Amino acid sequence: MNRMFTVGSLIPGRMSAVQQTIPKAILKPEVFTEKLILYQGINKFEVTPEKGILLDTALKQGKPIQYKCRKGTCGQCTVKVDAIGIKLSQPNEKELSKLKDEIGGGFRLACQTEIMS
Repeated sequence: MNRMFTVGSLIPGRMSAVQQTIPKAILKPEVFTEKLILYQGINKFEVTPEKGILLDTALKQGKPIQYKCRKGTCGQCTVKVDAIGIKLSQPNEKELSKLKDEIGGGFRLACQTEIMS
């Protein structure tokens, strides 16, 4: 004889009829994804984080970030970075010299910023 168990059933190893009808995706814990969003002028780019130089990663993914020297002197690759759950390198001397107080507002030189995780 088949028994139907209720949601409050405490019998180990048995799932209730309600639990059996809930898709497994709903029962899984929520997964948070890492996001790296770059702003350059009026443009917004979402980049999938990969270890390496931020500019190289963005260009490899087809993001049309403006850049010129790749040495940190021209400032053409300046982007505002919104990194959720991603570790970036600390600003180096070139960034500190070029961007000054803008670093506090989330601005970085894409050619000098390294994605660490």
